[in-house]
Amino acid sequence: MKVRKIAANAVAFSYENIEDFVTNVFLVETPSKFFVIDTYCGSDAMKPVLERINHSSKNKEIIVINSHFHWDHVWGNASFIGKDIISHEICRKFLDEQWEKQMKHNRQYILGRAEKQLPNITFKEKIIFYDEGIELFYSPGHTIDSISLFDHNEKVLYAGDNLEKPIIYVENNDIKTYIKSLKNYLNYKPKKIVAGHSLDLKEEDIFSAIEYLKGLSEGRKFTFKTDYERKIHYQNISMINKK
Repeated sequence: MKVRKIAANAVAFSYENIEDFVTNVFLVETPSKFFVIDTYCGSDAMKPVLERINHSSKNKEIIVINSHFHWDHVWGNASFIGKDIISHEICRKFLDEQWEKQMKHNRQYILGRAEKQLPNITFKEKIIFYDEGIELFYSPGHTIDSISLFDHNEKVLYAGDNLEKPIIYVENNDIKTYIKSLKNYLNYKPKKIVAGHSLDLKEEDIFSAIEYLKGLSEGRKFTFKTDYERKIHYQNISMINKK
């Protein structure tokens, strides 16, 4: 695991336990709160996050954000019993229905405890913490339950899994809505963009993702440099062709 400063008030904890993926957990500190964006694969993974929080301040409120329902973003929720955990309302529904199934199929990735701990606060469109300059907003794309976070003070966009390099991973066949969410990102005019599996993204990566999705929906042919990109592309084709 590596820790990297990504903004004046934020760090990324980057984990490499899953093959083919680096997965990021973000810790954003504001005057009165810590925002933990995603919780990775269990309580052991959250130990360095909690150590950093405790070293900084024990008096600030901790708020956990689940960007979407996938197991590699939520199993560390067990480390935050008694704390507010926020997600989209669809995310909570999916987690309630699929927690055990996801554990059964991906048990080898559990780090420490990963007992079911659901979000206790949900929303439909957005939640704004005005005093903190933090906005959570619905951004369906990678999955139908995806949300994103924008830090208005630092101008940092936390895009969940909606953006990823070298290729985005489509797990929802509503491509028009995905493109709409990506175009909405541009309205925030972010100075920095980070995501669940990629750091140092730029505005051009949003445009590239939009063009890829357009091409995907049109059946356009693509050329890729790696077997990994080709594999994900064929999975994306299968997803959008699902009835």
